Amino acid sequence: MRAYLESIILEQINRAEELKKKIHYPLKYPELSGLAERCTLILDEQINILRELKRELQSRENCDIRDIFREVRLCIWEISLLEYYGIPPLYLQTPDIGFLNKLMFKIHQEIKLPFPPPTVSCTSGEYYYSHPFTNVIFVPLAEPEFLLHMPDLYHEVGHHVIENMKSELRLQPIKQNYLLAFSKVTEYYSRILVNKRRDYAPPDILMAIQRIHSQWKDWIEEFFCDLFALYTLGPAYAWSHLHLTTKKSNDIYELHILQKQTHPSDESRMRILMHALRNLGFAREADEIQSRWFQVALFWGNNTVAEYQYAFPDEVLGEIAELVLDAMRAAGFSLASSEILSGNGQETEIRIVLNRAWQKFWQLQGHEFREWEKSCIQSMRDS
Repeated sequence: MRAYLESIILEQINRAEELKKKIHYPLKYPELSGLAERCTLILDEQINILRELKRELQSRENCDIRDIFREVRLCIWEISLLEYYGIPPLYLQTPDIGFLNKLMFKIHQEIKLPFPPPTVSCTSGEYYYSHPFTNVIFVPLAEPEFLLHMPDLYHEVGHHVIENMKSELRLQPIKQNYLLAFSKVTEYYSRILVNKRRDYAPPDILMAIQRIHSQWKDWIEEFFCDLFALYTLGPAYAWSHLHLTTKKSNDIYELHILQKQTHPSDESRMRILMHALRNLGFAREADEIQSRWFQVALFWGNNTVAEYQYAFPDEVLGEIAELVLDAMRAAGFSLASSEILSGNGQETEIRIVLNRAWQKFWQLQGHEFREWEKSCIQSMRDS
């Protein structure tokens, strides 16, 4: 076993060194420099740790080596994370990846993000998602050629805000109100349980309410990211949510009691976005989106489970929307407004482009919109 473990260590050292070679210097796009530095630093750290573990392994005779085994596996895990979620955009450095990262850098400037922008890679095999270990947002391969779902970049930035609020002082208002929002959720469910016990509710109802409350640990993060996107981008994010729901949702009233549900229902997410739009002063746009939403929702009917009434109380959604807005103002984010989105001489702002894309989508015929979209993306690339 000792010789085998030593071979594994040598293999992983070689793998880390090969991964470093996959970072092609000079970088084609300076926006990738942060990711390149992070990956190189972590790989060098892992190589040094593995070399030290190899020396430690060789110095031990007839001793327990389980601690070395555990350390080697931890190194393998970190190297694998970089190989899966950090190196690909650095290895590829395609024009699409360059475009997306220039786009993200501009978004970072526009919304006044108080930490370096995350990297974006169009190598996702799913939809949009983020990986906190490498600070990379992954989007589908063809996404650089379309505008209507690009608002989800702002949602993913929200996940990075949550990750950074633990250490970034300028995000302390976010951290405080995030925790306060969860305490509001807890207060609500504590009150509901007291009332149900007073009314001698059946045990299965009490269990369902407790299970629903436990799901909020994940739901509140997703609600925050939705609100972050809406408040920094504006109506385009709500339109994007409607669009994604129409195309991909199996059940807009999804609710699982006995199994983990990482995301709240699409219906509740749309409701909290309507609160947020009105908080920003976009009442007319909220009415328009809500009208479209009601039409789309008819396709699913209203077949909610009985417990759905406890899952997403509107009073709590409204409180969370207000707390997030207050926190973002206190943290100094640049929030969307009708004045900003009207232009004011800044026609190149990404959020103006993305909101205008949705206006054009409803104004133009399908093929006309596509021609406009292609022309708009080309202009963005050229600029």
